Amino acid sequence: MENKKSYALLILIIFSAFLFSILGQYWNSQYYQNDAASTSSSPPLVSAMRGFHDKLYFADISSFQAGYAINNLSTAPTKKQKEIAVQTEDTILCKIASELSKGESISVSSYIDDLPIQPDTLDFTTATEDYFDDACFIGDSRTVGISEYSGIENATFLCKTSLSIYDYNKPKITYEDKKMSIHDILAEKQFAKIYLMVGINECGIGTAESFYERYRDVVADIRSLQPEALIFLQGNLLITESKSEESEDITNENILIRNKLIASLANQKDIFYIDINDSSLCADGALVSDYTWDQVHIKAQYYPLWKDFLLQHAIIKN
Repeated sequence: MENKKSYALLILIIFSAFLFSILGQYWNSQYYQNDAASTSSSPPLVSAMRGFHDKLYFADISSFQAGYAINNLSTAPTKKQKEIAVQTEDTILCKIASELSKGESISVSSYIDDLPIQPDTLDFTTATEDYFDDACFIGDSRTVGISEYSGIENATFLCKTSLSIYDYNKPKITYEDKKMSIHDILAEKQFAKIYLMVGINECGIGTAESFYERYRDVVADIRSLQPEALIFLQGNLLITESKSEESEDITNENILIRNKLIASLANQKDIFYIDINDSSLCADGALVSDYTWDQVHIKAQYYPLWKDFLLQHAIIKN
């Protein structure tokens, strides 16, 4: 009887090691860019332990619950876009065929006007307060502060304390007396401007790379749901130097890493990056301590500075 228990335990250990090795290989390729090569001294099991330490299971669980798949920000063209592309191509080919049949010479430049126009990059300008009337703000407790103390009156705020990028598909927002997900709200109502700021709560979850992949997917989804909206990606506000030094996960270094990844998604055409850390709220790479009551959130009287900074970074299409 004792031997049977020993064999069962041995089989359980071997089976568990096998499963964790598979998990380690998955996390290594998915989150660590295969930088943890499998060797005799560093088997896949090591990557699994590293993943558990980095809490990657939170990212995987959130991904599964949200039902999303990792993809590129450049989404596939819609049916309408494909039809327009085909029509444009057919028009050009017909013109070329007609000129060839007449024995006329072909000039490539003569067909430039028939090609789809690529939007030019746009520059920030200053706007008045009614600029926010058709805007939607998405974010965590900092955005809650903007909604309550900045003086922005008519915008829509989809924000909640501790909101993270992994909550995008979860019914956590009360909208028109119903609990809804941000995704479903954006699918229901169109906005001219979308402001997104999340990332500080995710500093202790997974890696910067796993955060970026989820953030990128969310931006792609917002782009598809709000095709006419300008999307403003706000960099996360830094914390005070003393708070950063005493924390293991939520540090200014980790915030800046995530902000850099967020900024890489901006194209200055319809997606823009705004860094609030360039405002007077921060100095020497940290949040000014006199402006905060807990070293993380700013005092109510300073939120108008945030509003003014956003108004100085407006995009107005001609």
